[in-house]
Amino acid sequence: MEDAERRKIGYVIIRGLHNPHNFIEIFRINLSVRNQGYGKKVLKLVLDYLFHQLKAHRVWLDLREGNERALHLYQSLGFQVEGTLRECVKTEDNYESLMIMGILKTEFC
Repeated sequence: MEDAERRKIGYVIIRGLHNPHNFIEIFRINLSVRNQGYGKKVLKLVLDYLFHQLKAHRVWLDLREGNERALHLYQSLGFQVEGTLRECVKTEDNYESLMIMGILKTEFC
């Protein structure tokens, strides 16, 4: 593998690894390379690891309402919209809402 293929392009933060109910949150995905399909590849690898290695029953995440690009990506992998946290993020002069999305192991496998 060439050096360019091995370079680090981002990170994923997950929370809830010791949750007794077997659900895990994907807290943040941050990639420096865009529009090359890495986001979907990374998310598939993370979900596979969470469901098969860590035995998660459910994985969830949130995204800002209006982030259509992320919404499309998550739905393409089987995530479903579960609800909205209305106006829960304070910005400089406004409030924004977060959508909650989740996927069950049976929906991913």
